[in-house]
Amino acid sequence: MEPFEKEELTETDLDQLLESWTAPQAPAQLRAAIFSKASVPWWKQLWIGSIRLPIPIASVLLAALTAVVWRGIDSPPSQIVIRRERVEVPVVQERVVTKVVTKYLDRKEPSGFDIHGLRPVAELRPRIIRSGNEKN
Repeated sequence: MEPFEKEELTETDLDQLLESWTAPQAPAQLRAAIFSKASVPWWKQLWIGSIRLPIPIASVLLAALTAVVWRGIDSPPSQIVIRRERVEVPVVQERVVTKVVTKYLDRKEPSGFDIHGLRPVAELRPRIIRSGNEKN
C-alpha cells in the first residue's frame, strides 16, 4: 500500500481501496460447520431442528395442550339413546257434585247480609300513630 499524503481519505481513494480489497478466507473448520457437503434427510432434520420460542408463549401453548388432552381423556363422549316406551298411569277421576250447587242457586241473600253479621265500611278514616306519642 502506498502511504497517503493526507491523513483523511477522499471518496475516490476509498472507492479504489474497496475495489482492490479481498476478504480473507474463512478457517476450514468454520467452513465445514456452515457449508457441510453431506445433506441431512428431511425426517432427520425434524428431530434435530429447533424453533426459538419465548417462554410466556411456550407456557400458554403448553397449558392449552394440557387442557385439551385432559379434556379428551377425562370424559369420553356419552352416547345418547332415545327410547320410547308406553307407560300406563292410573288416573283418578273426581266426583262432581251438582245437586248441592243447584240447591243454593234458588236462594237469594238478604240485603246487607254479610258473613257473621259483618258489613262493609262506609267511610275509611285512617289514623297515624307516631312512635313518640305517649298515648301508645
